[in-house]
Amino acid sequence: FKCISKAFDTLILTNTFVKQHLNRITTTKDEFILFIRTFREEPDLLRSIATFFSGDDNNDLSPLFPDLDVSDLTSCPCTIFNQIIGPCHGLIALTDSFIIIILNPATRKYVMLPPSPFGCPKGYHRSVEGIGFGFDSIVNDYKVVRLSDVYWDPPTDYPGPREPKVDIYDLSIDSWRELDLEFPSIYYLPCAEMYYKEAVHWFIITDTVVIFCFDISTEIFRTMEMPGTCTFFDGPRYGLVVLKDCLTLICYPDPMCSTDPTEDLIDIWMMEEYGASESWIKIYTIRPVPVPIECPLAIWKDHLLLLQTKSGFLISYDLNSDEVKEFNLSGHLESLRVLVYTESLTTIQKISEHGTQVQQF
Repeated sequence: FKCISKAFDTLILTNTFVKQHLNRITTTKDEFILFIRTFREEPDLLRSIATFFSGDDNNDLSPLFPDLDVSDLTSCPCTIFNQIIGPCHGLIALTDSFIIIILNPATRKYVMLPPSPFGCPKGYHRSVEGIGFGFDSIVNDYKVVRLSDVYWDPPTDYPGPREPKVDIYDLSIDSWRELDLEFPSIYYLPCAEMYYKEAVHWFIITDTVVIFCFDISTEIFRTMEMPGTCTFFDGPRYGLVVLKDCLTLICYPDPMCSTDPTEDLIDIWMMEEYGASESWIKIYTIRPVPVPIECPLAIWKDHLLLLQTKSGFLISYDLNSDEVKEFNLSGHLESLRVLVYTESLTTIQKISEHGTQVQQF
């Protein structure tokens, strides 16, 4: 439509039209998938590929455009892209913890954020533990939050005392700032770092495992309790997804500890009232699937659970029919990442003449 006339082109780029398009009623038929996988081409060289898929009524995947090689967007040639965060108004964040990219797959625009200027003194080591991306509705701005631990780096195996650090990047001013906030150690799991209800979610370990949240607008941390049967550190592993617009918890067997995959069950819990821990209800218990599972990745069309197998393949499990489908898509073990999104016209603004530049892919 932008190519038909100058009037259409101008209309479609207006803020009013973009907001109306963003707020339109959508269905699961409008969903697309961003899929990233990593291959080991040489002992010390990894190649990461991003593919954008659409689906059909048979739940088959069709590429929207040719694969994108995103290997150059990692901080070193032996890095696996370890997270996709979002979607937030149709925008997606890709990160290997040090390089962070914000993109809109519908307009094919992206921006690579400047590196955080907050390092650590000589003799210390900074470990990035979590990344978040979301929208601050109070100031009408997009933000990235980076949680890090700084350790004394002695020549021994003991890393020394931990000092937590919180960095915030504000997209509107193209700048990083540091917050004086304390937080416990993040319990990293592959299906976490989820954006929902203007907050980023991780897991932490206190006396038990709990959900740890960072509110993008207030810039305050808070916690939410999980169901009583899903709070053990040495038991199952956990993932967070959105199902039917509700925060959903997946409890699945630890692939490193599972001795008999035929007895492993996956429990899915839904939080009916966001923030109310007493509102958790168990909605599914999945019998063992035919192939050993590494981890869940996402839920597509509100009934297809996408998982990575231990052999590195992408499969789907139909929550309605129990049907298992394997896709001809694979990658390095633990490298598969999936994000389900709907398209938007949200623009990534050019900050300044000399600031971070918006690019096209």
